[in-house]
Parts: sequence; C-alpha cells; structure tokens
Amino acid sequence: MIKKHYKIISLVLVVGMMLSLVVGCSNSSTTPDNSANNSTTNNSTTENNAKTESDYPNKPIKLIVPYSAGGSSDVGARMIAKRLEEELGQTIVVENITGASGFVGWNKMMQSAPDGYTIAVFTLPYITNYLNPENKRTENLDSVTPLVNHVWDTTAWAVRPDSPFKNLNELLEYVKENPGKIKVGTSGAYTQHHIALIELEKLGYKMEPVHTGGLADSLSMVLGGHIDVASLGVGDVRKQADEGALVPLAVLDGERSEYLPDTPTFKEASGVDIKAYAARGFAGPKGMPQEVIDKLNAAFEKVINDPEHVEEMRSLGLSVKYMDSETYKDFLKEVEKQYKETLGW
Repeated sequence: MIKKHYKIISLVLVVGMMLSLVVGCSNSSTTPDNSANNSTTNNSTTENNAKTESDYPNKPIKLIVPYSAGGSSDVGARMIAKRLEEELGQTIVVENITGASGFVGWNKMMQSAPDGYTIAVFTLPYITNYLNPENKRTENLDSVTPLVNHVWDTTAWAVRPDSPFKNLNELLEYVKENPGKIKVGTSGAYTQHHIALIELEKLGYKMEPVHTGGLADSLSMVLGGHIDVASLGVGDVRKQADEGALVPLAVLDGERSEYLPDTPTFKEASGVDIKAYAARGFAGPKGMPQEVIDKLNAAFEKVINDPEHVEEMRSLGLSVKYMDSETYKDFLKEVEKQYKETLGW
C-alpha cells in the first residue's frame, strides 16, 4: 500500500515538472523583445528628425519683432522678410510682441521649439538688459542661438549751426575745463549713445546725458538750445545736415561713414578712440540644429548682400553688415565684455 502511494506521488511530481517546462518555453517564445523594439523606435525618431531638418523649411516661419510696428527695427525686418520668403520658399509671418525693453518678444522666442520656425530680431539692448543687476534676469547669450547680423547703424555727434563749437576738439577742450556743463541728447539710458558718454567720463570728459524720446525730441531740444549736442544715427544726421538743420562733428566708428564721408571719426578728430553703434540681427532659441542654422545663414547672406536690399536700406539711412552665426556670436561676446568693463556690471 505504501509503495503504491509513493508511485502516485512520484507520478504527480513528474507531471508537474513537465507542465512547468512547457509553460516556461511558451512564455519565452511569446514575450516580445523590448530591446529590439526600443532600438527600432529610436532609429525611427532619429531618421524623422534628420528628415525634418533636411526638409527645412516645410511650413511658415514666425519672425518676432520685439518692438512696435513702424519703427526702424520693424521696417527693416519686414523688408528682409519679403526677400527671405522668395529665398526659402515659405511664408514669413512677422509678429510685433512688445514690452520690457524687448524681453517680452525675446522670451516668446526663447520658449519656442529650437526648430528654426520661430526666430526674432535681435539687438544689443538684450545684453545691457540682462547685465543690469536691477533687472535680475537669468538669461544671457547662451539662452539664444545668434543667427546673423543685418544692420550696422553708426552714431554721429552733431550741433546746431550757430553752436559755439565748430569742431570736436573745441567741444572736448571746453568739456575738460567745464566738466558736466555740456548736455548731450541720447536715445535712452544704457543705449550706445549713453554708454559712449560713460566711457568718455572715465577718460576725463564728463558730460551730462539727457535721455530723450528719440529723433524728434533730440532735434527739437538741440535746435531749441536745451541740449548742446545730439547723438544720433549717422543716417539721421546726414538728412538733417543736408537740410542745414545740423552740423556733424564726428562719427563714432573705426572708419568714416558713407553717409558722412567728409566728417572725421571721433579718433581722427580728437585722438580719443570712442565707438558707438547699433547692430541689429536675428536669433533663435538655444539648441537649434546646425543644418537649420546653415540653411538660414545661406539664405540671409544672399538676401542681406543683395544690391537691391542694400539700396533700400540705404534709403532709410542704414548700412548692412552681414555676419554669419559664428562671427555674430563672437561679436556679441565682445560687446558683452565691453559693456561689463564700462558699466561695472
């Protein structure tokens, strides 16, 4: 009887082991290979991204202008947008997003996908804005992808026709003997006009900056005798000089301007090397693919250097100065370094 029970138990164990083997084999053969699927998915994603970049652009591009419609930044952007549409074969949608000295528009751009379908007009006040400790900004040049420089707007100093100062040397000699008495109109605090005055003060030429509302204010103030010198874009000075309203004293750049060829540079006229200019370009969010950057660079270069575009910008009193992405990035870093040294930020 005992032997019979042993046989039954042994038989049950054998059957159980066989069933376990069958189930195990079944599970092994039907469980999907996740690593193979994951590899296929990753390869597919990479291929799709590469295809998207190589097809760029395949939909409209948004161009943010962080300033009001009708200003020089807006007009220049719209001019180039029309030509870019022809070059890229896609619609360029220009959108004015203003506020916070440009940062409302720039933040909108920086928060967009870095795929080249949202870019923005980019200006030097971006740098002074984030450097200023009062603004407590966390953004910097690493927060964007500099694409190209477009406009180069040199500063010129001018006085009214009956000014006692007939040249720059006479003005600076008076400033040396009478610090703080000469008033110079600027377009605003920490603009290129104001920063030039800060640099001059460090060299012993102290003048009082008067921040105006722009060209119209500066003209009325200098002609009315409320300020002694107007610091303006060279194209604006040329126009007023042609009309006999202003007399240019110097151009604040390394070389003479095509708009005022008979006006010396600041260094030529005084021996003091001071430069002030507005440089406007374009930037996108950080992390843009190199292939997209290269395509935009090629299109911008062709459009910016097109003789017709050069002439239409010249009609606004503006010069074009193309810089590719790397050159533009290096230029912006040099400007940042200069501003830090001058402003102590």
